Amino acid sequence: MFTRKLAVAGASAAALALAVPAQAFQVGSYHIFPTRQYEEQTGRVPSLGTGEMLYYGGTVFSTVKVVSVIWGSNVNSQTVATMPGYFKALPNSTFMDLMKQYKTKGVHAVDGHKSSRQTISRGTFISQVQITPQNKSLNLTDNQIHDELRDQIASGALPPNDLNTLYMIFFPDDITITLDGLTSCTSFGAYHFAINDLRESKNNVFYGVMPGCGYSLESHEIISAHEFAEATTDNIPTPGSSPAYPQAWNNSTGYEIGDLCEGTQGTLTTKKNTYYVQQIYLNSTGACSTGNYKSP
Repeated sequence: MFTRKLAVAGASAAALALAVPAQAFQVGSYHIFPTRQYEEQTGRVPSLGTGEMLYYGGTVFSTVKVVSVIWGSNVNSQTVATMPGYFKALPNSTFMDLMKQYKTKGVHAVDGHKSSRQTISRGTFISQVQITPQNKSLNLTDNQIHDELRDQIASGALPPNDLNTLYMIFFPDDITITLDGLTSCTSFGAYHFAINDLRESKNNVFYGVMPGCGYSLESHEIISAHEFAEATTDNIPTPGSSPAYPQAWNNSTGYEIGDLCEGTQGTLTTKKNTYYVQQIYLNSTGACSTGNYKSP
């Protein structure tokens, strides 16, 4: 297995807490991908023994369509240059094939809720768009982010949303995002969420938030794979350690498929480039995935 610590650029104290599952950390209405600093504050440690992923009746992406969103003109130039190729490869890869086992068709929800009856297949990359945010603040809340996202979609600056579209948003290093009193880069390194998060709706907008934080390109790739995999198999995350509808695949303590495998990684290779992904938990083996992956 290819494993090593996530490389984080600079001397920031916000090194990601790779040993800690994101969904173990409830912050108001959110779950977060915690930093090392926040891990030390909470002292929480995951265990593969917390059990397999269970289905709670929510939706997954049948054929995910990724939009890479660049928040303004100051996002790291390496990130801007790399993400189109990365997101072209990621949903059309053997890494994506691992997620097929998290289909919902023919699967009964553990809480008795009806199934969304979906399969999961390879997806596509739509485009990368650099938006000009109406909100110029360097201090943002999640509500402000999804208000901006909806406005950019409504104006036609971003491709329209549907139930398979995932907007992965990258921010400049100097923007701080707050979630119920916690701050990006100090307490968390990323999260995924859904507008209209408490129910299934044709108007749902699914998105991932990746603050800049001075992280290396390799870090952004691994973080993106983590959030991509979890958004694909659990569209509408809900808070707490007792999962329920509208969540899709979680284990009984609320961890998603990326959470128990933080700190493990592999390569994703195309004909021209090599990228990095984080491994994910597989019900089929009762363990984290291993090995490296390929995309045409």
